[in-house]
Amino acid sequence: MDITAGRYRARLVTLDAADAALALRAQVFRGGADDADAFDAVAQHLLIEEEGALRASARLWVQRDRVSMRAGYTGRRYDLTRFSEHFPQGLEVGRICLARGATDPDLPRLMLAALARVVEETGVPVLYGCSSFPRDGTGMARLDGHIAPEVWAPGSGDGQTVPIPDTPGDLPPMLRSYLALGASVSDHAVVDEDLNTLHVFTALPIAAIPPARVRLLTGMLSPA
Repeated sequence: MDITAGRYRARLVTLDAADAALALRAQVFRGGADDADAFDAVAQHLLIEEEGALRASARLWVQRDRVSMRAGYTGRRYDLTRFSEHFPQGLEVGRICLARGATDPDLPRLMLAALARVVEETGVPVLYGCSSFPRDGTGMARLDGHIAPEVWAPGSGDGQTVPIPDTPGDLPPMLRSYLALGASVSDHAVVDEDLNTLHVFTALPIAAIPPARVRLLTGMLSPA
């Protein structure tokens, strides 16, 4: 993928070309410390750039079997038995981050458009991952009404789980966009001691997105 939308360029790269994404992740998630892990080598890395400067990034892993889904970053934190039986393939999206000062609302929309393009090209039925919140759960009250159906909802993994806090505040921009398209979340949160955050499992079945919205998103993009 190498596509443009106005002044932005969105492209997918492998780990050997993802230094800028890893540097942005280090800044956003760890105050400059290394954020690389074993999943980076098996994934592709989405870069959204403006005149060569990285404005946003994400890690994407197209998983073609249940074993990969259960062994992924999300699968190590949640029991995905029911989820992977219902959706035997998926696009795991993680480490979404925006550069400091990147407040343009087109950035989350462009990232969604790039994800829609990947879904269109791969045919996976769902995109999913972990959505991070501050340790005090700020904004998680807005998840009420978006709990995943029992038939595919994730179970608890080995980590420390807590009820979703009823704490007011704003949602992360990408999660807000996901929910508007029909995404659902787990009925519990997981404490991430490594990043000092809470996170919730988040999944967006492609069938839940109105076809007109998919066409609108993919229509934002043109070949670079």
